[in-house]
Amino acid sequence: MKKASIAALMAACLMIGGAACAQGATLRLDGAIEAGQTLTVFAPYSGMTSDFSVRAGDEIAAGETLFTVSATEVTADCDGVVAALYAQPGDSADYITGRYGALAYLEQDIVYTGDCTISGAASDSENKVIHPGERVYVRSVSSNSRKGTARILSVSGKSYALEVETSDGLRVDEQIKVYRESDFDSDSCIGSGKLNRADPVAVSAEGYVLGVYVKEGDFVSRGDLLMTVVPERIGSATGGDGAVVMPEDGVLLSVSARSGAQIEKDAPMATYCPAGSMQLVCSVDENDLGELRPGMKAAVTLDALPEETIPATLVKIARAANEKGEFDVTFSLEAGDSLRVGMSATAEL
Repeated sequence: MKKASIAALMAACLMIGGAACAQGATLRLDGAIEAGQTLTVFAPYSGMTSDFSVRAGDEIAAGETLFTVSATEVTADCDGVVAALYAQPGDSADYITGRYGALAYLEQDIVYTGDCTISGAASDSENKVIHPGERVYVRSVSSNSRKGTARILSVSGKSYALEVETSDGLRVDEQIKVYRESDFDSDSCIGSGKLNRADPVAVSAEGYVLGVYVKEGDFVSRGDLLMTVVPERIGSATGGDGAVVMPEDGVLLSVSARSGAQIEKDAPMATYCPAGSMQLVCSVDENDLGELRPGMKAAVTLDALPEETIPATLVKIARAANEKGEFDVTFSLEAGDSLRVGMSATAEL
Protein backbone atom coordinates (compact mmCIF):
# COMPACT_ATOMS: atom_id res chain seq x y z
CA MET A 1 0.00 0.00 0.00
CA LYS A 2 2.85 2.34 0.82
CA LYS A 3 4.64 1.54 -2.46
CA ALA A 4 1.47 2.19 -4.44
CA SER A 5 0.99 5.60 -2.83
CA ILE A 6 4.54 6.61 -3.65
CA ALA A 7 4.08 5.54 -7.29
CA ALA A 8 0.84 7.49 -7.57
CA LEU A 9 2.49 10.56 -6.10
CA MET A 10 5.40 10.32 -8.53
CA ALA A 11 2.99 10.02 -11.45
CA ALA A 12 1.08 13.07 -10.29
CA CYS A 13 4.31 15.06 -9.98
CA LEU A 14 5.33 14.07 -13.49
CA MET A 15 1.96 15.22 -14.84
CA ILE A 16 2.24 18.57 -13.05
CA GLY A 17 5.80 19.04 -14.25
CA GLY A 18 4.87 18.16 -17.84
CA ALA A 19 2.07 20.70 -17.87
CA ALA A 20 4.40 23.32 -16.49
CA CYS A 21 6.91 22.53 -19.23
CA ALA A 22 4.20 22.73 -21.91
CA GLN A 23 3.16 26.17 -20.69
CA GLY A 24 6.70 27.48 -21.12
CA ALA A 25 7.48 25.63 -24.37
CA THR A 26 8.79 27.44 -27.52
CA LEU A 27 7.02 26.70 -30.79
CA ARG A 28 9.45 26.32 -33.68
CA LEU A 29 8.18 26.59 -37.25
CA ASP A 30 10.32 25.81 -40.28
CA GLY A 31 9.81 27.50 -43.62
CA ALA A 32 11.39 29.53 -46.44
CA ILE A 33 11.78 33.17 -47.38
CA GLU A 34 9.40 34.14 -50.19
CA ALA A 35 8.52 37.25 -52.15
CA GLY A 36 5.73 39.02 -50.34
CA GLN A 37 4.73 40.77 -53.55
CA THR A 38 5.49 39.92 -57.18
CA LEU A 39 5.27 42.73 -59.73
CA THR A 40 5.82 42.66 -63.50
CA VAL A 41 7.79 44.95 -65.81
CA PHE A 42 6.08 45.18 -69.21
CA ALA A 43 7.42 46.25 -72.60
CA PRO A 44 6.40 49.90 -73.06
CA TYR A 45 6.16 49.58 -76.85
CA SER A 46 6.97 47.19 -79.68
CA GLY A 47 10.57 46.85 -80.77
CA MET A 48 13.72 44.77 -80.63
CA THR A 49 15.25 43.99 -77.24
CA SER A 50 18.95 44.82 -77.17
CA ASP A 51 21.53 42.72 -75.31
CA PHE A 52 21.24 42.99 -71.54
CA SER A 53 23.07 41.65 -68.48
CA VAL A 54 20.43 41.47 -65.73
CA ARG A 55 19.48 38.05 -64.40
CA ALA A 56 16.98 36.58 -61.96
CA GLY A 57 18.24 37.13 -58.43
CA ASP A 58 19.88 40.48 -59.17
CA GLU A 59 19.22 43.26 -56.71
CA ILE A 60 18.35 46.37 -58.77
CA ALA A 61 17.97 49.97 -57.61
CA ALA A 62 15.14 52.21 -58.74
CA GLY A 63 15.95 53.91 -62.04
CA GLU A 64 18.59 51.40 -63.15
CA THR A 65 18.25 50.17 -66.73
CA LEU A 66 16.93 46.64 -67.09
CA PHE A 67 16.50 46.47 -70.86
CA THR A 68 16.65 48.65 -73.93
CA VAL A 69 13.97 48.34 -76.58
CA SER A 70 15.16 49.70 -79.91
CA ALA A 71 13.40 52.71 -81.38
CA THR A 72 13.36 54.13 -84.91
CA GLU A 73 16.03 56.77 -85.35
CA VAL A 74 15.19 60.01 -87.14
CA THR A 75 18.33 61.57 -88.59
CA ALA A 76 19.20 64.79 -90.41
CA ASP A 77 18.84 64.61 -94.18
CA CYS A 78 21.25 67.51 -94.70
CA ASP A 79 23.73 69.81 -93.01
CA GLY A 80 22.04 72.77 -91.41
CA VAL A 81 20.64 74.49 -88.35
CA VAL A 82 17.63 73.35 -86.35
CA ALA A 83 15.42 76.33 -87.12
CA ALA A 84 12.25 75.08 -85.44
CA LEU A 85 11.66 72.13 -83.12
CA TYR A 86 8.04 71.27 -82.37
CA ALA A 87 8.21 67.65 -81.18
CA GLN A 88 8.86 66.70 -77.57
CA PRO A 89 9.10 63.25 -75.91
CA GLY A 90 5.68 61.65 -75.65
CA ASP A 91 4.15 63.59 -78.55
CA SER A 92 2.16 61.96 -81.30
CA ALA A 93 4.11 62.48 -84.53
CA ASP A 94 0.85 62.57 -86.50
CA TYR A 95 -0.58 65.33 -84.31
CA ILE A 96 2.57 67.47 -84.42
CA THR A 97 2.90 67.04 -88.18
CA GLY A 98 -0.76 67.90 -88.70
CA ARG A 99 -0.39 71.07 -86.67
CA TYR A 100 3.02 72.34 -87.75
CA GLY A 101 3.68 70.49 -90.99
CA ALA A 102 6.69 68.64 -89.56
CA LEU A 103 8.30 67.56 -86.30
CA ALA A 104 11.12 70.04 -86.93
CA TYR A 105 12.68 72.10 -89.71
CA LEU A 106 16.32 72.35 -90.73
CA GLU A 107 17.65 75.47 -92.41
CA GLN A 108 20.01 74.01 -94.98
CA ASP A 109 23.66 74.89 -95.00
CA ILE A 110 23.04 75.44 -98.73
CA VAL A 111 21.79 79.00 -99.25
CA TYR A 112 20.40 78.77 -102.79
CA THR A 113 19.36 76.24 -105.38
CA GLY A 114 19.23 76.87 -109.10
CA ASP A 115 17.00 75.74 -111.94
CA CYS A 116 19.14 75.85 -115.08
CA THR A 117 19.28 74.80 -118.72
CA ILE A 118 22.05 74.58 -121.29
CA SER A 119 20.69 77.75 -122.89
CA GLY A 120 23.59 80.15 -123.44
CA ALA A 121 26.23 77.43 -123.11
CA ALA A 122 29.40 77.66 -125.20
CA SER A 123 29.07 76.10 -128.62
CA ASP A 124 31.40 73.21 -127.82
CA SER A 125 29.21 70.11 -127.54
CA GLU A 126 31.08 69.06 -124.39
CA ASN A 127 29.65 72.09 -122.60
CA LYS A 128 26.15 70.87 -123.30
CA VAL A 129 26.70 67.52 -121.56
CA ILE A 130 26.17 68.12 -117.83
CA HIS A 131 27.15 65.58 -115.19
CA PRO A 132 25.45 65.12 -111.82
CA GLY A 133 27.81 65.78 -108.95
CA GLU A 134 30.29 68.01 -110.76
CA ARG A 135 31.45 71.24 -109.14
CA VAL A 136 30.83 74.43 -111.11
CA TYR A 137 31.00 78.22 -110.74
CA VAL A 138 28.09 80.63 -110.94
CA ARG A 139 28.00 84.38 -111.50
CA SER A 140 25.25 86.97 -111.59
CA VAL A 141 24.20 88.15 -115.01
CA SER A 142 23.70 91.68 -113.70
CA SER A 143 26.92 92.00 -111.63
CA ASN A 144 30.19 90.19 -112.13
CA SER A 145 31.09 90.80 -108.48
CA ARG A 146 28.32 88.51 -107.25
CA LYS A 147 29.44 84.92 -107.65
CA GLY A 148 29.83 81.58 -105.94
CA THR A 149 30.51 77.86 -106.21
CA ALA A 150 27.89 75.18 -106.82
CA ARG A 151 27.32 71.50 -107.37
CA ILE A 152 25.13 69.88 -110.00
CA LEU A 153 22.36 67.90 -108.29
CA SER A 154 20.46 66.31 -111.15
CA VAL A 155 20.16 66.37 -114.93
CA SER A 156 17.08 65.89 -117.08
CA GLY A 157 17.54 66.39 -120.83
CA LYS A 158 18.63 70.00 -121.39
CA SER A 159 17.71 71.01 -117.82
CA TYR A 160 19.65 70.56 -114.61
CA ALA A 161 19.45 71.58 -110.95
CA LEU A 162 22.25 72.81 -108.78
CA GLU A 163 22.86 73.95 -105.23
CA VAL A 164 25.07 76.89 -104.32
CA GLU A 165 27.69 75.83 -101.77
CA THR A 166 29.41 79.23 -101.31
CA SER A 167 28.10 82.67 -102.12
CA ASP A 168 29.70 86.09 -102.48
CA GLY A 169 26.76 88.50 -102.72
CA LEU A 170 24.38 86.30 -104.72
CA ARG A 171 20.66 87.01 -104.31
CA VAL A 172 17.36 85.15 -104.45
CA ASP A 173 15.69 85.18 -107.90
CA GLU A 174 18.93 86.32 -109.48
CA GLN A 175 19.66 85.32 -113.07
CA ILE A 176 22.98 83.48 -113.30
CA LYS A 177 25.34 81.87 -115.75
CA VAL A 178 27.12 78.63 -114.94
CA TYR A 179 30.77 77.87 -115.76
CA ARG A 180 33.17 74.98 -115.42
CA GLU A 181 36.19 77.21 -114.88
CA SER A 182 36.78 79.59 -111.97
CA ASP A 183 37.91 82.39 -114.30
CA PHE A 184 34.38 82.47 -115.80
CA ASP A 185 35.77 82.23 -119.29
CA SER A 186 32.94 82.17 -121.83
CA ASP A 187 34.33 78.99 -123.38
CA SER A 188 33.54 77.11 -120.15
CA CYS A 189 29.94 78.34 -119.87
CA ILE A 190 27.51 75.41 -119.59
CA GLY A 191 24.22 77.30 -119.35
CA SER A 192 22.12 79.72 -117.38
CA GLY A 193 19.31 79.78 -114.87
CA LYS A 194 17.70 81.38 -111.86
CA LEU A 195 18.51 81.16 -108.15
CA ASN A 196 15.92 80.11 -105.60
CA ARG A 197 16.02 80.13 -101.85
CA ALA A 198 16.88 76.70 -100.47
CA ASP A 199 13.72 75.71 -98.60
CA PRO A 200 13.95 74.47 -95.00
CA VAL A 201 13.93 70.67 -94.82
CA ALA A 202 10.98 69.17 -92.96
CA VAL A 203 11.72 66.42 -90.45
CA SER A 204 8.98 63.80 -90.43
CA ALA A 205 8.25 60.42 -88.84
CA GLU A 206 5.37 58.19 -87.75
CA GLY A 207 4.48 56.96 -84.27
CA TYR A 208 5.27 58.58 -80.93
CA VAL A 209 8.34 60.59 -80.03
CA LEU A 210 10.53 58.76 -77.55
CA GLY A 211 13.56 61.03 -77.31
CA VAL A 212 14.73 64.37 -78.74
CA TYR A 213 18.48 64.96 -78.97
CA VAL A 214 18.74 68.47 -80.44
CA LYS A 215 17.49 71.94 -79.62
CA GLU A 216 16.68 74.96 -81.71
CA GLY A 217 19.80 76.67 -82.97
CA ASP A 218 21.93 73.52 -83.04
CA PHE A 219 24.01 72.89 -86.15
CA VAL A 220 23.67 69.31 -87.37
CA SER A 221 25.42 67.32 -90.04
CA ARG A 222 23.76 64.94 -92.42
CA GLY A 223 23.09 61.66 -90.59
CA ASP A 224 23.13 63.15 -87.08
CA LEU A 225 20.50 61.75 -84.71
CA LEU A 226 17.64 64.17 -84.17
CA MET A 227 15.05 62.08 -82.32
CA THR A 228 13.71 58.57 -81.85
CA VAL A 229 10.15 57.36 -82.36
CA VAL A 230 8.24 54.21 -81.44
CA PRO A 231 5.04 52.66 -82.86
CA GLU A 232 2.79 53.04 -79.82
CA ARG A 233 2.18 55.57 -77.08
CA ILE A 234 5.02 55.49 -74.62
CA GLY A 235 4.73 53.79 -71.24
CA SER A 236 5.97 55.38 -68.02
CA ALA A 237 8.86 52.98 -67.46
CA THR A 238 11.08 54.38 -70.20
CA GLY A 239 13.77 56.90 -70.69
CA GLY A 240 14.51 58.97 -73.76
CA ASP A 241 17.02 56.41 -74.98
CA GLY A 242 14.54 53.50 -75.08
CA ALA A 243 15.60 52.22 -71.67
CA VAL A 244 13.18 50.17 -69.59
CA VAL A 245 14.11 51.00 -66.02
CA MET A 246 13.47 49.47 -62.61
CA PRO A 247 10.41 51.21 -61.13
CA GLU A 248 11.63 50.81 -57.52
CA ASP A 249 14.31 49.08 -55.47
CA GLY A 250 13.85 45.34 -55.60
CA VAL A 251 15.06 41.88 -56.55
CA LEU A 252 14.45 40.29 -59.95
CA LEU A 253 12.57 37.02 -59.64
CA SER A 254 12.43 36.10 -63.33
CA VAL A 255 13.48 37.47 -66.73
CA SER A 256 11.34 36.56 -69.73
CA ALA A 257 12.79 39.06 -72.24
CA ARG A 258 15.28 37.69 -74.78
CA SER A 259 18.22 39.57 -76.27
CA GLY A 260 17.84 40.36 -79.95
CA ALA A 261 14.21 39.26 -80.06
CA GLN A 262 11.15 41.19 -81.18
CA ILE A 263 8.84 42.08 -78.33
CA GLU A 264 5.33 43.45 -78.45
CA LYS A 265 3.88 46.29 -76.43
CA ASP A 266 2.77 45.23 -72.92
CA ALA A 267 4.54 41.85 -73.12
CA PRO A 268 6.07 40.84 -69.74
CA MET A 269 9.82 41.35 -69.58
CA ALA A 270 10.60 40.50 -65.96
CA THR A 271 9.10 40.06 -62.51
CA TYR A 272 10.49 41.45 -59.27
CA CYS A 273 9.96 41.61 -55.54
CA PRO A 274 10.00 45.16 -54.12
CA ALA A 275 12.66 45.77 -51.50
CA GLY A 276 11.36 45.21 -47.97
CA SER A 277 8.49 42.93 -49.01
CA MET A 278 10.11 39.56 -48.31
CA GLN A 279 8.29 37.27 -45.89
CA LEU A 280 8.64 33.90 -44.20
CA VAL A 281 6.10 31.19 -45.04
CA CYS A 282 5.96 28.08 -42.83
CA SER A 283 3.83 24.92 -43.08
CA VAL A 284 2.04 24.04 -39.83
CA ASP A 285 0.20 20.89 -38.79
CA GLU A 286 -3.45 21.47 -38.04
CA ASN A 287 -2.87 20.40 -34.42
CA ASP A 288 -0.66 23.44 -33.88
CA LEU A 289 -3.05 26.02 -35.38
CA GLY A 290 -4.77 26.56 -32.05
CA GLU A 291 -1.61 28.05 -30.61
CA LEU A 292 -1.24 30.68 -33.36
CA ARG A 293 -2.84 34.09 -33.66
CA PRO A 294 -2.16 36.94 -36.14
CA GLY A 295 -0.11 39.63 -34.49
CA MET A 296 2.09 37.22 -32.53
CA LYS A 297 5.74 38.25 -32.41
CA ALA A 298 8.48 35.85 -33.45
CA ALA A 299 12.23 35.66 -33.82
CA VAL A 300 13.36 34.33 -37.20
CA THR A 301 16.71 32.64 -37.72
CA LEU A 302 18.12 31.94 -41.15
CA ASP A 303 19.69 28.51 -41.52
CA ALA A 304 22.66 30.16 -43.27
CA LEU A 305 23.14 32.68 -40.44
CA PRO A 306 22.16 30.98 -37.19
CA GLU A 307 23.76 33.68 -35.05
CA GLU A 308 21.46 36.39 -36.45
CA THR A 309 17.80 36.84 -35.53
CA ILE A 310 15.26 38.91 -37.40
CA PRO A 311 12.13 40.33 -35.69
CA ALA A 312 8.92 39.09 -37.31
CA THR A 313 5.16 39.29 -36.92
CA LEU A 314 2.63 36.61 -37.80
CA VAL A 315 0.35 38.28 -40.34
CA LYS A 316 -1.68 35.52 -41.98
CA ILE A 317 -2.90 31.97 -41.37
CA ALA A 318 -4.17 30.09 -44.42
CA ARG A 319 -7.81 29.00 -44.50
CA ALA A 320 -7.06 26.00 -46.73
CA ALA A 321 -4.42 23.29 -46.53
CA ASN A 322 -1.51 23.22 -48.96
CA GLU A 323 -0.48 20.25 -51.13
CA LYS A 324 1.17 18.62 -48.09
CA GLY A 325 -2.05 18.75 -46.11
CA GLU A 326 -0.63 21.45 -43.82
CA PHE A 327 -1.48 25.10 -43.41
CA ASP A 328 0.72 28.01 -44.49
CA VAL A 329 1.38 30.72 -41.94
CA THR A 330 3.04 33.93 -43.05
CA PHE A 331 5.36 36.22 -41.09
CA SER A 332 6.30 39.75 -42.07
CA LEU A 333 9.99 40.49 -41.58
CA GLU A 334 12.01 43.56 -40.81
CA ALA A 335 14.08 44.38 -43.90
CA GLY A 336 17.66 43.18 -43.82
CA ASP A 337 20.59 42.79 -46.21
CA SER A 338 20.90 39.11 -45.36
CA LEU A 339 17.46 38.13 -46.64
CA ARG A 340 17.33 36.15 -49.89
CA VAL A 341 14.29 34.64 -51.58
CA GLY A 342 14.40 30.85 -51.17
CA MET A 343 16.45 30.79 -47.93
CA SER A 344 15.43 28.27 -45.28
CA ALA A 345 14.53 29.79 -41.93
CA THR A 346 12.91 29.04 -38.57
CA ALA A 347 10.47 31.13 -36.60
CA GLU A 348 10.35 30.80 -32.82
CA LEU A 349 7.26 31.97 -30.93
